[in-house]
Amino acid sequence: MNARLPEPINADLTAPIDPPLAGFLAQAAMQPPLESLPPDVGRQIYRELAASLGLPPPPVATVVDHTVRGPGGPLPLRLYTPATPAALPRPMLVYLHGGGWVIGDLETHDAVCRQLCHDAGMLVIAVDYRRAPEHPFPAAPDDAEAALRWAAAHAAELGGDPARLSVAGDSAGAQLAAVAAMRVGADVPLRGLGLIYPPALHHSETTPSRSENGEGKFLTASAMVWFMDSYLGKDASMVRHPQAALLHATRLGDLPPTWIATLGHDPLRDEGIALAQALAAAGVATTHVHEPSGVHACIHFTALSPVGGRLMAGLAQWLRQTA
Repeated sequence: MNARLPEPINADLTAPIDPPLAGFLAQAAMQPPLESLPPDVGRQIYRELAASLGLPPPPVATVVDHTVRGPGGPLPLRLYTPATPAALPRPMLVYLHGGGWVIGDLETHDAVCRQLCHDAGMLVIAVDYRRAPEHPFPAAPDDAEAALRWAAAHAAELGGDPARLSVAGDSAGAQLAAVAAMRVGADVPLRGLGLIYPPALHHSETTPSRSENGEGKFLTASAMVWFMDSYLGKDASMVRHPQAALLHATRLGDLPPTWIATLGHDPLRDEGIALAQALAAAGVATTHVHEPSGVHACIHFTALSPVGGRLMAGLAQWLRQTA
């Protein structure tokens, strides 16, 4: 099945990958495919990559692990407070980590959350949502929604402003951030939604960027199938489920102002561009940033390439302006 393709944007879709990043990709391609490993092994590999390939994050005032009551039991959160002085209450950001709904966690995205906390000057609440295959859909979006509602309800005790609450995520976490925002709707008014290279289609729907970038660009086509099948199962009804494939959602116009980033060498490039266009067409104030030389997961590769750092800085600046 072919998905509707995006209209051309006013930029080259791709540019050469930075040589150091290309060297890393060549080495990564020689490793065992992620989908051939047990989930726990893949999770550890992801933690090690995130720890070893990123620049040291800037300082924050406090980092506190916290647990709240979630829909499936205790829901771990990690709370980050900026070190920079500011008038209270502060704006708040709920962050959903990437990792294909399977392999990410609080540790893989600790540096990402520290960076956003520092650069945006926001209280950041990272969510350790339940992961597949142990906890398939809808466990992760249930947890994401619960965390967003908890943040709004408990803002005062955190020193945060519930009227200046945003949600963001990368990759699978971006998809969860959008779904959580749709679920809470008017119950929890949101200032902004940040989507870093979001998936917006089921793996059975093809786009040129999935074909062009499905091998040797870190996120492979076979890994995408493994991720989605682990998360969604193989029920055909999930292919167009609006909380699994965002381009099939009918409530995009209810989303808050949205910042969305796409990458030239990412299999998810075309669906991300299409999502940005669909959001704008639905009346959402949409800021679309495209990095032609980037690859998926580049926010972790800041010691190798400046692309991920630019994305994080751009999102932080947008959050400051929006909040």
